[in-house]
Amino acid sequence: MCCKRVPSAILTLLLVGIVALKIPAQSNSPMAQSVSGWEMIGPGGGGATFIPTFSPWSSSRFILRCDMTGSYITHNGGLSYKQINFPGGGTSFAYDPNDSATIYAGSAVLSRSVDGGKTWTQVFPKIADVVQTQYAGDHADFSVQTKPGTIYERGIVSNIRIDPVRNGSIYFSTRNWFFFSKDNGATWAKKNCGVPVDFIYTNSGNAKDEVYIFTPEAIFIFEKSSGTFKEQPLPATVKHAFSFTAGTRKNSDQVLFYALRHDPTQQIKEEFGYSEIWISENQGAAWVQVTDSVICNIPSAIKPSFSMIRCAERDADKAYVVTNRYLQKTDSQTLYWYGAIKTSNGGKHWNWCWKGGGGSGQYGVKDGKDAGNLADAWVEKAFGGEYIRLMDVGVYPNDGNFAVVTDWYRTMKTENGGKTWMQIYSNAQGRGYRSRGLDVTTAYGVHFDPFDSNHIAISYTDIGYHHSFDGGKTWIRSVNGVPATWTNTCYWVVFDPQVKNRLWSAWSGSHDYPRGKMTRSPDWKQQARGGVCVSDDGGKTWRPVTEGMGFDSPVTCIVLDSATPVNSRTLYAAVYNKGVFMSTDGGKHWALRNNGIESNTAAFELTLTRNGTLFLVVSPVPEHKNGRRGRSFYSGAVYKSTNGAASWQRLAVSTSSLFPNSIAIDPYNPNTLYLACWSDIDLSDLIGGDEARRSGGNEKIAMPGGVFVSKDAGRTWKNIFDERQYVYAVAVDPRRSGRMYINTFNSAAYQSNDYGRTWKKLKGYHFQWGQRPVIDIHDKEKIYLTTFGSSVFHGKPQTE
Repeated sequence: MCCKRVPSAILTLLLVGIVALKIPAQSNSPMAQSVSGWEMIGPGGGGATFIPTFSPWSSSRFILRCDMTGSYITHNGGLSYKQINFPGGGTSFAYDPNDSATIYAGSAVLSRSVDGGKTWTQVFPKIADVVQTQYAGDHADFSVQTKPGTIYERGIVSNIRIDPVRNGSIYFSTRNWFFFSKDNGATWAKKNCGVPVDFIYTNSGNAKDEVYIFTPEAIFIFEKSSGTFKEQPLPATVKHAFSFTAGTRKNSDQVLFYALRHDPTQQIKEEFGYSEIWISENQGAAWVQVTDSVICNIPSAIKPSFSMIRCAERDADKAYVVTNRYLQKTDSQTLYWYGAIKTSNGGKHWNWCWKGGGGSGQYGVKDGKDAGNLADAWVEKAFGGEYIRLMDVGVYPNDGNFAVVTDWYRTMKTENGGKTWMQIYSNAQGRGYRSRGLDVTTAYGVHFDPFDSNHIAISYTDIGYHHSFDGGKTWIRSVNGVPATWTNTCYWVVFDPQVKNRLWSAWSGSHDYPRGKMTRSPDWKQQARGGVCVSDDGGKTWRPVTEGMGFDSPVTCIVLDSATPVNSRTLYAAVYNKGVFMSTDGGKHWALRNNGIESNTAAFELTLTRNGTLFLVVSPVPEHKNGRRGRSFYSGAVYKSTNGAASWQRLAVSTSSLFPNSIAIDPYNPNTLYLACWSDIDLSDLIGGDEARRSGGNEKIAMPGGVFVSKDAGRTWKNIFDERQYVYAVAVDPRRSGRMYINTFNSAAYQSNDYGRTWKKLKGYHFQWGQRPVIDIHDKEKIYLTTFGSSVFHGKPQTE
């Protein structure tokens, strides 16, 4: 997502992009990979994490995932993490209770590590049964196709369970299917439960001969020896449960089942229902509803909304439930709380162990408070007082006093049953913060101060602008002066190369442009917020400069013409809902410059060459005829202006629909352009699955991905990379003739030493959703790789 001007020496520093490579987009052997040879930089945290899963061998060992394809494992209680990358992202984890070094992970396939997570092999389906793997759609979703006759079911592997008494017995689910193997994964069988499987449980005590398979309608009991199944319907009062957990009481064989369900007589709104907790003490034969005053929200009598429940499997009297809407009525107002509630006696009594909120419950509005028993890093200062949704909870199997809770930005741990929580995502150093390796947010660019080599900035989704004054070792969030409705995302930054401490930034209240999900609503343009800010103190404080543009202008790119006078700089801004704006007075005033741009004004990126030519990338978006959802959409487009944005000419890159992302310019020849493009997407990616189904069904939109090159300033184009690859940007190294880099959503980044004629994959980098390669202007041996979901990787590129 960059806006850039190509040299003039110092602005070559900002040259960033992606390059493509001629390698197969499909592989028959997808494997999990861990990060090697790259340092992950940033403040740590910053996004949501899920399914924290403890090893039964140690409370210091656990693994969790983010929702943007990365998985993270720690062996020291969260002091540091190692990233593991599964194609499509991790979806379930299980430690083997019989072998401390063996871990299982689910994704589109089942994988196993026998060395504590260092290396992984695919267990199911067998590699020999895989016909092809592919990435497809706006998020390059990963899928596997197997030979006819195999029992593999396309979907994600969930609810992995390793039998604690029968070595070699493995269980997991995929949608409605329960899979089981008795020979360590050599052979498999499956059972269709008719509805999605939510939870799988067995133990080494009085359930050692059965496996309990929980669904919203019934519990299926799998008899291990005979291989038979018995269906035990849930009572009507428990049916439609959506979260289960189970375990035994400490030093006992007595099993406890917990279940969450929403009251069916009340409407679910925005994922929030009116929830109940049900408990069974006789393995599902009978269930009793929890009537505790905290769980039932007495005296307010407004049922809370619970999202998940987890207990300690061998200390099941201790359980935690997550709530994200807990309303408290007073005489004058309704207070909105969120957090975690815990029981220590099998559900008889419950108490808050994490209670935040107390305000209006609106995102971005600081009228509440963070939980008072958290020892936090940078997030509390940045977002404390706002509504912060909790995402998940995991509990150490042997002792329910140890648990991990995650929310929108952070991962927190308790070792005393929730009396206090400590952050385990970031390290404080001086005035800044440094990642522990758990980085969970999208970075659009890395930006360099031309006057201070130690001053580096990152433009982030969700957590805004961060900068470092020690060469990237520690990071400080800086949004002082940015309007509150903009601070979600900083899309780009440009430093003035001739005026110390002056820089401009591009802001939006909407994140994740240009992903199609952001524009499915017909009123997306009217709801958008954003604009340009300027700083005169090196990014420590900001002030908005939007006259002529307005505060409803999500800016995704800003570029400076450094040839203009320092007191009246010309700037160009790409505004995603409006088009291109130009300022000739350093941003004080803006004017729309859309002459020649067609109906689609989803302007995403601008690039300015050293000879003054402008290039504009426009993203595909739904058309929304007459303000209504429908099947029609605008293709993406590429435009050129040779007269300072006075007029634009559309370039004929492809005869089919196009999803362009970024343009890079050869620093030695401004007529040579490299255009990074997304490959095929589904219509549902743009208009939404519900609308696609309603209006005639989903369909594939054919788009050429990869990288296009033009050697005549955009008149003609040729693809120099695999058209099936999802390439975000191209970076041309100004210090090495012929050297280029690309980053992709295909779990790889690449390097070319011959202007894109041949390509080699970068070693050690396997994060699926890659964004932009950035040349490190201070170290000619290194580059940065920004990502959609795991901050920034920094290192010396080596090829495989």
